[in-house]
Amino acid sequence: MIIYPAIDIIEGKCVRLSRGDYALKTIYSDNLKDIAKNWISNGTKFIHIVDLDGAKAGNPTNIQNILDIRKSFPNIFIQVGGGIRTIDTIERYISHGVDRIILGTKVLKNREFILSLDKSFRQRIAIDIAVKDGKLAGDGWEKTESENIKSFIEYLEINEIKMFIITDISKDGMMKGISKNSINSILNYITTSAIISGGVTTMDDVRTILSMDKSKINGMIIGKALYEDSIKLSEAIDECS
Repeated sequence: MIIYPAIDIIEGKCVRLSRGDYALKTIYSDNLKDIAKNWISNGTKFIHIVDLDGAKAGNPTNIQNILDIRKSFPNIFIQVGGGIRTIDTIERYISHGVDRIILGTKVLKNREFILSLDKSFRQRIAIDIAVKDGKLAGDGWEKTESENIKSFIEYLEINEIKMFIITDISKDGMMKGISKNSINSILNYITTSAIISGGVTTMDDVRTILSMDKSKINGMIIGKALYEDSIKLSEAIDECS
């Protein structure tokens, strides 16, 4: 199982939010490449990057910062989300070597958008299943939609989407642990693969995810717990391997 250390970006700085609230922002560094280098030195071969400005604005804002990380660490698997709402943006990221593209708002508001992507692109797409008050959330997690979660996932799987990111927004950045029931409620709808995100706070959370359905779970994203040193990345990687 893969550990994806998270780098969330606002105005070129590495930050963490609480419950996706932009007003509850903690800045950890203004040197993104140093953050990536640190996680790599602690054993990761995977990085999860989100352009938070882009997610809120609806178009990529920190794309050059992200591509600079891609260029600096060519052998690391990088997945990117935040403000990716056009084929041109997807093509730009992929042409510069980004390994996986995370889509959220665009597909939530227009799920048929996925049909406009070449099948080879769909294999490199993950869909963010971000849940807020029992509903799917988009627009930087600030708005919820009425789309039925089960039918939404079924439609995407039928159309060759094979990776989902399950995010419990109520737990994200709160350092209070995961909700196993919340994760399982979404995981039950998925027949392909999922990455777990939101609330991974201690090694007990890591072990809880490891005890869940390994046939579906590809890995977990850890953010604030790494920056606050409540989880050591090297220990989490060792536990998962």
